[in-house]
Amino acid sequence: MENLNAGLYLHVPFCLRKCPYCDFYSIPVKISTSLEKNYLNALNFELTLLKSFLEEKFDIKKISFITFYAGGGTPSLLSPHFYENLFGFLAKNFEFSPEELTLEANPETLTLEKTKAFYKAGFNRISLGVQSFSQKGLKFLGRLHSVKDNLKALDYILKAGFKNFSLDFIFGWKGQGEKTLEKEILKALEFKPTHLSFYELTLEKGTPFYQTFKGEKYWIEDKKLIKFYKLIENTLEAYGYERYEISNYAFPKFKCKHNLIYWKIKPYLGLGPSAVSRIENLRWENPKNFNHYLNTLLKEFKLPLKIVESLDNYELAKEYIFMGLRLKEGVSLNVLKEKFNYNIPKVKLDILIKKKVIEKKKERIRLTFEGKLLHNQVTSFLWESLCN
Repeated sequence: MENLNAGLYLHVPFCLRKCPYCDFYSIPVKISTSLEKNYLNALNFELTLLKSFLEEKFDIKKISFITFYAGGGTPSLLSPHFYENLFGFLAKNFEFSPEELTLEANPETLTLEKTKAFYKAGFNRISLGVQSFSQKGLKFLGRLHSVKDNLKALDYILKAGFKNFSLDFIFGWKGQGEKTLEKEILKALEFKPTHLSFYELTLEKGTPFYQTFKGEKYWIEDKKLIKFYKLIENTLEAYGYERYEISNYAFPKFKCKHNLIYWKIKPYLGLGPSAVSRIENLRWENPKNFNHYLNTLLKEFKLPLKIVESLDNYELAKEYIFMGLRLKEGVSLNVLKEKFNYNIPKVKLDILIKKKVIEKKKERIRLTFEGKLLHNQVTSFLWESLCN
């Protein structure tokens, strides 16, 4: 491999307070100049070591980053100056002129001055974690911000010059009804976001919510959840948004380019604690411990990566099915055969078609509306059906 075109993900593991439903690696801290400096030094050294690792492992001569995404945690807690320095280092040492640079932000961390500075630093897309436009919803979800904070942050984003921004919602919280959800969606649409994400509230093991509710959302039935999904899809499609991925909606030409790299199984590198990287059939993950991450890089002078697995064709085929079925375009049976040397027998596909959870058009299969509600179950069935 002479040239590598990849997405670059930065995990920012800092937050003001851990949300009760969140299972991403993050630590509540107060951001200081020294913390930013240490983290930046570690990231720059990680990039330097990764460059050598990739050149040796894959015989890569040139590395180009085609997207950049800062996720978390709360990336907007860090200063715009931090990102300016990081982007400067990337531009000096790599091909770094990504078409899309996304910053995840929480409303309570933004001011107009700071939002303008993020734009000036190079970000051209913001993913704002509003989560809800209901004060009751925000309280249940344990968020620090208010509906008023959501509105202020949106005002800052528009005044700062961002033409491309996403709003992230969590639905299915206790006390939410169809009228409340519809009201929230319509409020969001007043700002004409180019992209929206709607994630069903899930009770992840190890989170406070999982302990509190014993892993069961007793307050909502499947029938009600299905109505929520239909309301979201029907409302957004009526306003010109395409449901291009199970949880994501966008205007034409505003799909998240970085996330499409994951869903289409293309190369990406992850920086920071807990970040995952994948190049060809190799996948690795950094430790979920900030101090260990810093010490490994700045004191031991080595990469903190742990080689998770070298994927064989069967694992690659499984990943292709899992990710591909999340997308509106679905999975190509030709790619499954030609690239990974696996087939799905017609008799197995016919079972799913009869159950109306997938539809087949020429050599592609994709989930129906009902199938999207059962993504994991359909995926498991197809995995068990794979044959050479």
